Amino acid sequence: MRTLAIGDIHGSNIALKALSEYVGFRSDDVIVTLGDYIDRGPDSKGVIDSLIELGQTHQLINLKGNHEVMMENALLSEQERYFWLYNGGEATMQSFELQPPLLAADDISPVYWDFIKSCKPYYETENHILVHAGLEPETDLEHQEENFTLWQRIFETKPHKSGKTIICGHTPQPEGYPLKLDHAVCIDTSACRHGWLTCLDIDSGQYWQANEKGETRQGSI
Repeated sequence: MRTLAIGDIHGSNIALKALSEYVGFRSDDVIVTLGDYIDRGPDSKGVIDSLIELGQTHQLINLKGNHEVMMENALLSEQERYFWLYNGGEATMQSFELQPPLLAADDISPVYWDFIKSCKPYYETENHILVHAGLEPETDLEHQEENFTLWQRIFETKPHKSGKTIICGHTPQPEGYPLKLDHAVCIDTSACRHGWLTCLDIDSGQYWQANEKGETRQGSI
């Protein structure tokens, strides 16, 4: 059994589909997506559709990213709405054939809101903790605050008291390769910035990548 982590997708549905085919997901794989499925890239709606479809045939665990939270918060006030739009939400609205800045919950099918609501804050294995952004080092997982799990940059992280390696996204790696530190690995490899979408086997260190041109490559950390 492999535990496979997929970094920030950000609307890059062509890359997601190419990566899925390239990796060749097995029936006993546990696939953990690290959040930020939406915004910036061209097909946020398609990404969620693809993940819903993948979850029907495979063991898929979706974590929540800060961009999903921004989209949820956009329903709360005009200020939150413009904050989301400023951070890539306009591309998401266009993928749903909506025109910004208007947004009401009924504009988008409950299927997509339910998907976002179902996303988890973290996933833990024997040796790793998978999370969108980072962890407060001295706090148990169940008591972590969102300013760490959703917003912390990898360069701000410190080893977690569990001793487990953190697998995260959120901090874009502009050169397109995973960043490995002593206590953490970041696999946001800039899929929506003409970079690559990464899938990492967290135990072996092997990774596969695809981009929006459908190109693929692999390596190891």
